[in-house]
Amino acid sequence: MKPVFTLLFCLVTLTGILAQSNAGTNDYNNAQQFMNDAYGRPLYMHTEYAVEGTPFFSNEYCSANLKIRKGKSYTGIKVKLNLQENLVIYDAGDGNEMAAVTPVERIEFLNCNDASKNKVLISGYPPVDKQDVSSFYVLLDSGSVQLLKNISVTYRDTKYYGSTNTTRIFEQKENYYAYSAEKGITRLSKENSAVLAVFNSKKSELSKFIAANDLKCKREDDLVKLFRYYNTISR
Repeated sequence: MKPVFTLLFCLVTLTGILAQSNAGTNDYNNAQQFMNDAYGRPLYMHTEYAVEGTPFFSNEYCSANLKIRKGKSYTGIKVKLNLQENLVIYDAGDGNEMAAVTPVERIEFLNCNDASKNKVLISGYPPVDKQDVSSFYVLLDSGSVQLLKNISVTYRDTKYYGSTNTTRIFEQKENYYAYSAEKGITRLSKENSAVLAVFNSKKSELSKFIAANDLKCKREDDLVKLFRYYNTISR
């Protein structure tokens, strides 16, 4: 019996090793497939100025699940998102950074060092304000009416007194939007009464919910509570 037991143990161990090896291979192939499908172009870093602030959603690379617009999905891809230019950036594996040319529809950031960046971002919404179809929005709540946050990036160049070097200062600004198939995309006012106008029904229930919970729609947390409540009672 001992030789049989030893043989079985070896087979189980070998199976586990092969499974781990295949899993690693699948991860590599998945990343390689994204690189092939993204049709990346080289990203040339500007070195003629110092930088303050950031144009990125997260300065560091994060693991992410991606979906190409009207196309494939990929898991565990290391990417960064440049919000100013709406560029999905990835490491080509040789130390060079590449920008995906193929439009990316959805990014689900995972395992970021800054946990607050573990968010879902979506593009493809109708143009509104200064945003177009390539602009990304943070998905704060989903349902029949989605709550979205757009982070716009502007910059200005300056030379500090006594310095000959240029400093580029990036600034980020947040605006909130509602999206539904019926009404399209609408920028939200900070007034409670104006926010209620984006909903198609249940306005009496929503007004009572706002009053009972002392919600202020100029606060993100309160907006999330309101949209979450609506998407729950309107199912």
